[in-house]
Amino acid sequence: MASAKAEKCAHPLCLCLTTSGKYCGTQCEVMEKTPDVDCSCGHAECQGNRRSIASSTIQIPSRIHHRMNTRKLRLSFLLLTLFVGGILAGCFATVTKSPDVSDNIRKSLDQAGLKDVSVSQDRDKGVVTLGGQVAREDDKAQAESLAKSLAGTQVVANQIAVIPIGAEKEAKTVNSDLDTGIEKNLHAALIQNKLHDNVKYQVKSAVVTLTGEVNSQSKRDYAETVATRVPNVKQVVNNLQVKNQKASSSQ
Repeated sequence: MASAKAEKCAHPLCLCLTTSGKYCGTQCEVMEKTPDVDCSCGHAECQGNRRSIASSTIQIPSRIHHRMNTRKLRLSFLLLTLFVGGILAGCFATVTKSPDVSDNIRKSLDQAGLKDVSVSQDRDKGVVTLGGQVAREDDKAQAESLAKSLAGTQVVANQIAVIPIGAEKEAKTVNSDLDTGIEKNLHAALIQNKLHDNVKYQVKSAVVTLTGEVNSQSKRDYAETVATRVPNVKQVVNNLQVKNQKASSSQ
């Protein structure tokens, strides 16, 4: 009877010969599922066991590779989540713009015959400014009322000048003198209250607009109070910033 032909064990790292089957032993049959791991057949004559070869490089089993890769993926996902979360947090922290109402106010003023009244809007600060001129105080009040009805929570700064027909020159002189007087008195008041270094201002048609930056809400409110108390001031628009706050008004 012819003897069975000896063949190398089917495990890639095992050097044993077998005539009884595909594998030299059950150990190699099990370990073939992880061919990068030593064959572990246990045969003393097998040189496929890399742990017995001093010159071989130590290999990391595939299951350990898998665990390491899984941990790296989890860490990468966590870092990505934190990065995206930071971006979203920054976006939500940003002050949103106020809705655009200037066109609607313009149409309302035109329908009321107040075409000489101008409209501008700062959506970042939430301020609608009325300018231009009218002949009567009632017209000025009507323009403000129309604007406020459409502005929602936004501040309406009424800088409309009242210039009576037939007394235009005198009215413009009076308005200019009033604004100049307000500026001087406000400047003195800010110095007296130690606010002049951070609080800037503009005066037009007896409306004071405060700008600049202060370090607390209480100081912001106090500056508005100081400006409101200045003689002949009709309105204070508070654009002083404390970490991106919206504007406020004394009215």
